[in-house]
Amino acid sequence: MARRPRALILGLPYFSNLLRGVLQERGWETDYMAHPGRNPRSWAALLPKLWRADVLYHITSRVDRLAPQALLSRVWRRPYVIHWVGTDVLVALEAHRKGKLDRHFLRRANHWVDAPWLGQELQEIGVEAVYQPLPVVSLSAAAPPPLPEEFRALLYLPEHPRYRRVFDVETLLRLPHELPEIQFTLVPSRPHTLPGPLPANLRAPGWIDDMDPIYRQASVLVRLTEHDGTSFMALEAMSRGRHVIWTYPMTGVIQAKGLAAVTAALRGLFERHKRGELAVNEDGLHHAREHFDPAHVAVEIDQRLRDLLRARRKPGR
Repeated sequence: MARRPRALILGLPYFSNLLRGVLQERGWETDYMAHPGRNPRSWAALLPKLWRADVLYHITSRVDRLAPQALLSRVWRRPYVIHWVGTDVLVALEAHRKGKLDRHFLRRANHWVDAPWLGQELQEIGVEAVYQPLPVVSLSAAAPPPLPEEFRALLYLPEHPRYRRVFDVETLLRLPHELPEIQFTLVPSRPHTLPGPLPANLRAPGWIDDMDPIYRQASVLVRLTEHDGTSFMALEAMSRGRHVIWTYPMTGVIQAKGLAAVTAALRGLFERHKRGELAVNEDGLHHAREHFDPAHVAVEIDQRLRDLLRARRKPGR
């Protein structure tokens, strides 16, 4: 009986654990560790796992010359995947502008992106990447619940200042003041991390483990970013028939940027709601379910990884 292929996944915990689960379901033996950064002891602790792995799979990676994974690429002879998901591309572009990229590492790795525009951005550093979504296991396949009787907008703003840097925080926090007739919920930031006092039409419950009730209570999700990969929240909301206002284009999304445009988009949805004309977002629902079905995405990733293993085993490789 042939042994199961082995993948070592390094990177962002949320995405990595999702990927680990779907690969295990498809017959892979997987190990996951949070990225060891530049700590030599942490990399040394990885050696037994590296020895066993058939594939090394990074979800985000630094690609500068001082990155330990760049040094590893000089001795690692098995398939190496970097899956780019957002801010990591900005870090790579900055390293390129400073002349610090490790070109050998870039050539050695197989590059995948979770959003088409990230592939376009990576072309600036000479990287040709394959578009490969990640599995959004929290998509809903159930009949979409009706939109709530009370129009409510769901806002997303991370709590940690480091992650807020790519968000249009000013516009996001102005919306409840500009639109006092609309009710807002903001997650996952807690009230004490927001400038106060909070307006009466804004509630901030903090971290929510089960987002399904929050999506049910919302008519629209508003996600405003200066830079992004594919938003799992946007897909989760659309798979439940909710409307989405986002900085980036996607079928079923209202693309808007800046206070004036986002306010106009929200007001337009609210007016349709008051007239009884606002229905579930059918375009977004079908797009999310058809193009990001987690079972189908898992098959794609599994196949791509197995293709890399087969290519390595060919004579002369």
